[in-house]
Amino acid sequence: MLHEGPTARVPEGATEVSSPERPGRRFQPTTERLLDADLRSLASRLPGARIGLLLAPEFPGPQGVTDLLAVTRSGAALEKRLRSGIPFVTSLSDSAVLAALSPRRAHTAEFVARRSGMSVNQVRRRLSSLTARGMSTRLESGNFLRHEVFTPVGRSYSFEAKVSDWQQGLSQAVRYSVWSDASAVVLLKPPRDLSEVISRYHGLGIGLAVRDRWLLKPTIGRPDAGLRLVASELLAKSVSHQKPSPAA
Repeated sequence: MLHEGPTARVPEGATEVSSPERPGRRFQPTTERLLDADLRSLASRLPGARIGLLLAPEFPGPQGVTDLLAVTRSGAALEKRLRSGIPFVTSLSDSAVLAALSPRRAHTAEFVARRSGMSVNQVRRRLSSLTARGMSTRLESGNFLRHEVFTPVGRSYSFEAKVSDWQQGLSQAVRYSVWSDASAVVLLKPPRDLSEVISRYHGLGIGLAVRDRWLLKPTIGRPDAGLRLVASELLAKSVSHQKPSPAA
């Protein structure tokens, strides 16, 4: 588990928050913790990090627990989300429905069903619940709008730390890429055949670093909209439960 400490100081201007609680106890690697400071160093140099960087160690996303979630440019959107007072969406079904809606263009339940892959009846039940909680609005036409605060805050990057197992790291990073904007693997030791590994990572858009040096920067992808939204909601909920302080 990654925590702030002597070798993992929070970068200047960044904010680090505790991740949401989850049942059970995850195996805690020891050698990978040598990369704690490197993960934060890489995160501090991401595009947009200078105008806002939020760090969540051991973040349990919709699919998998990433060693460090870094979100850039999150300030204004996150503040707006927290001030709204609207409950957070942690249900994948609710998130899928909201992601299929728009805050500006009204859509029918049938349209949402096609976009989300759910049945029309399922969507109607979800929309009824979401509207009752102020998360969506039903117009006189019978069409729906989602509340404007349900937009992912900032740009998210998932980091996976490994000693040298780049294959397992790649598998996990690909898993995170379905809900985060970009993913990367950070190795403690470089692989033997560096060119082959870089080629594999490049083909999947996954970033690769050895310690705090980028060998291949991650590519911004197109994560599933519903999963991306629920990940953002989980992060915002975590922030709301504490009072994070910027690093000194």
